Amino acid sequence: MKTNPLYFASIAIAVFCGVAFAQSPKTDRIAKAGGEVVRPGTFTGKVAIISQQSRLPAADCQAVARMLAELTQCNIVAEADEKATIRLYLIDASNEPVMLLAPEDHWGKLNVARMVEDLPGERAKEKFFASRARKMIIKSLSLLMGGGSSQFPGNIMNTASLRELDQCQEGVPVDMVDNYLAYLKAIGVKPAEKTTYRKACREGWAPEPTNEVQRVIWNQVHQIPDKPITIEFDPKKDK
Repeated sequence: MKTNPLYFASIAIAVFCGVAFAQSPKTDRIAKAGGEVVRPGTFTGKVAIISQQSRLPAADCQAVARMLAELTQCNIVAEADEKATIRLYLIDASNEPVMLLAPEDHWGKLNVARMVEDLPGERAKEKFFASRARKMIIKSLSLLMGGGSSQFPGNIMNTASLRELDQCQEGVPVDMVDNYLAYLKAIGVKPAEKTTYRKACREGWAPEPTNEVQRVIWNQVHQIPDKPITIEFDPKKDK
């Protein structure tokens, strides 16, 4: 299901600001129909945010859990349940990575100690800490819940277990490549831009020739003209 970004934003604002949703015609119809019940066999499994730190208040973890639960209609909570299907542990350890995920084992760690280490001032750290931590919880859970998958079925990005790999081709789905390039560019990894040796010579950045073909092209492009270039004045064209 493709979610409208405005819907996502409204959920986020309501959750983080504590705003209650107004009664709507839909909720009126549900109330007149006797309220909602959960169909047996659905709402199974659990995604748990397990806090093992004291920097980020429990209310922030609960807010993210409520938002994701509303979006997915799945059982997503902020509580210490070691039997949950997916578990994201919030830790406070300055010597560990910011995020450590084990998607095939359905758990991960998010290190709140590293959230604002790039900021010099205490006021800035205080201002951005909670917001960054909530966003990183969303990012971490998104990856654990399949947010790194492809839109195309039957590929290695969409496997939920090692056994499922046996049914997939060994390759990268095409919609992943643009994601790779955008991300790699952001961290300074750029793809090669290729052109012909002749064009590189003409643009003035070609390396020294390494074979006879390149040597001929190099000489052709860099040779001094036999006749000097002259500018001839034509009075008829100058009028």
